[in-house]
Amino acid sequence: MKKQILILMSTILWSELAAQTESINYKLKTEETFKVTTDKKKHYTYFSANAPVTMADGAVKDIADIRVGEHVKSFTNGKNSVTRVKQVDIYNYPGSALTALYLRPTHETTASNSTERHVEALLLEATPYHHVLTQRGRKKVKNLSKKDVLYHFEPATGEVTTWKIGAIQENARRVVKAYNLKTVEGTYLIENVVVN
Repeated sequence: MKKQILILMSTILWSELAAQTESINYKLKTEETFKVTTDKKKHYTYFSANAPVTMADGAVKDIADIRVGEHVKSFTNGKNSVTRVKQVDIYNYPGSALTALYLRPTHETTASNSTERHVEALLLEATPYHHVLTQRGRKKVKNLSKKDVLYHFEPATGEVTTWKIGAIQENARRVVKAYNLKTVEGTYLIENVVVN
């Protein structure tokens, strides 16, 4: 009888250990850095290595320096928030050129009728297939027009404001190395602009 109980307990312990190991292996597979071999037929999403990511504490880091597990600013349910990076994708010699978006605040005043300081245009570069969050919902960069308005986090005030597209330049430049993040919330900030 004791032998049967010991065998039963051993079987239960081994089953639990196997389940825990499987869970750990799953986490390792889903939360890591991937070096992606690009295929010209596929549409990838990425940014240049020096694209600035807004961290949870408001500091800015190049996307190439971001690691799995770090916390970055995000945008959820209409409010700024913080999320964890669960995956970093690295692309060597990616196929698609970056599209350049030049953005300006929607409520910008002109120099002729105001003493407020002039805000320079903001440059956001991404692949044509990358999604950004607009007032009309998620859109690919290639589907944006000057009518679209994007969300921008203001570090000085902690508020999220709207910025309009002033110009779009397709095939602006090619890069030899590119990066993309996957976060728990699904969004993060590049140049303080909400992307996903």
